[in-house]
Amino acid sequence: MIGRPTAIALIAIGVVLTATALVLPWYSTGYAGGVEVIVRAWGTEIVNKPGDWPAGELSPWYGLPVAVTLALLVAGVWVTRAALAGAAGQLGAAGIIGALVVSERGHALEQQGDFAIGFGLVFLAVGTLVALAGAVAVQREAA
Repeated sequence: MIGRPTAIALIAIGVVLTATALVLPWYSTGYAGGVEVIVRAWGTEIVNKPGDWPAGELSPWYGLPVAVTLALLVAGVWVTRAALAGAAGQLGAAGIIGALVVSERGHALEQQGDFAIGFGLVFLAVGTLVALAGAVAVQREAA
C-alpha cells in the first residue's frame, strides 16, 4: 500500500509533467511546399506559410481542459476526491486529444504529408498516468 506522502509525490510529479507538456510541442504535420504546422496546447504555429494559405489559422486550445484538470489535481491534496476527479478528467481529455491526433495523422498521410509526435504528448501521457496512480492512492488512503 502506498502511503499518503508517496501518493502526494506522485500527484506532484504528474502535475509537473503535465504542466511541462502544456509548453512543449504536441505534434507537427508537414504538407507540400514545405509548410509545417506545429500544434501546441495553446494554439498552432505555421512554418513557411504560403501566401495562398487560408485566412484565420485554426488554433485549438487543447490545453484548456488539461489546465482545469491540473487545478483539480492540486486541489486534491486538500479536498477529498478532487484529485480523483482531476485524474479522471485528465485521462478523458488525454483520450480525446489522442483520438484527434490519430485523426490528424491519418489526414496528413492521406495528403502525402508527414506527421511527428512531439515531446508534449509524451509528457502528457506519462503525467496523466502518474497523476492517476497518485490520485487513486490518495483516495484509498482517505477511505
